[in-house]
Amino acid sequence: MKPKSILLLFSPLFCLLFCGYGAFSQTTNTPELYLEPIFKVNYGDATADKPQSKSWTNVYGQWLVVGDEDGPKLLKKDASGWTSQSAVNQAWHSLPSKADVWSKGDDAYIVLVGECALNVVQITYSHHNKQYEHQWKSYLPIPQDCNSIETATITQDSKNQYWVCADMNEKIMVWHSSNGSDWSDPFTLADDINKDDISLIVGLKNQVSVIWSNQNTQSINERIHYDGDAPNQWSELVVVQEGDNNADDHLNATVFENGEIAMVTKNSVDKINQPQFVLRVRDKKGKWTNIPYEILVAGKSPSRPIINHVESGKIVEVHTVRNREINRYYISVNEIVRKKNGWEFRELIQLKTKINGKNGDASSSKASFLPDEAKLIFFSDNLGNVYAFDLDTLL
Repeated sequence: MKPKSILLLFSPLFCLLFCGYGAFSQTTNTPELYLEPIFKVNYGDATADKPQSKSWTNVYGQWLVVGDEDGPKLLKKDASGWTSQSAVNQAWHSLPSKADVWSKGDDAYIVLVGECALNVVQITYSHHNKQYEHQWKSYLPIPQDCNSIETATITQDSKNQYWVCADMNEKIMVWHSSNGSDWSDPFTLADDINKDDISLIVGLKNQVSVIWSNQNTQSINERIHYDGDAPNQWSELVVVQEGDNNADDHLNATVFENGEIAMVTKNSVDKINQPQFVLRVRDKKGKWTNIPYEILVAGKSPSRPIINHVESGKIVEVHTVRNREINRYYISVNEIVRKKNGWEFRELIQLKTKINGKNGDASSSKASFLPDEAKLIFFSDNLGNVYAFDLDTLL
């Protein structure tokens, strides 16, 4: 069931489009669905953190990495549900739990984030044993003056070089590896960020892009590395947007088949009747367009948006909403529609749980969804429950 379309003429939507906002079409009868957990760990918010992609689908099945108190856990979906992959998980014992996954073919490379630690592990699918097997783990060099790292992401470029970016102290840093296991010392891309800011690395055609928030300058920024250049050779600063409190530490992106990026971010405006999120679209030439959306209303706090798309063209945005009036949370699933005169955001369903505590931290795959495969999103609560939903029922 999808929300009914609404008329543009003489409507609030018409005004929003021509005022430069993305239009958010939310009906009063948006379907609701209560979900049961697919798995439970001894670790709250097991699908954190915001820019990270923790799942992937391939010819061998559907996979997910979640946090746990004794290290990350690899899960696989099978006929009985989501099951723990004990051999891999034993090899990951005591490693940091926040994970971001880069999967390609039989291999998956995963960066694991601790307070002042970054590990990269490789797992390879064994056709003989019909399961992933742990290959190795490596430690990225961390400067001795490190106070904290909030999050990190990983990608691979067209020259098969590996890259990790992370926030550390008040800096944005990037590490490089030619083989995925031996990592360089970090190169500093920015040294003036707020301690609350984070970054995201995205692999594009013949280049990688690092994007980060800077709440000190109220800006979203980017620097680019062209494949084949020296690891420390990066572009000058690109300012995606600056001013008007448009920066916050919420970033998530998807890369379209034509080379464009769509990124969703939260801003710091935090005012009723003003947009709380910004959709940022980067064309193939590197030009950014910023579309504010998700008008903040009394009693509801939207947060932590993520974005992905189906290769057929449909775009989906997912975020957490806290209903402050009853102190309950739900996951809002939306379709983003590109129109000739703007963008429209249609709420498709609200995903709810039966717990009274916090839930959120939506996550999906780094790769786009294929039309004929499952289109899974995940989230978790602060009690250790992990939830899943297949968007294929909506898109």
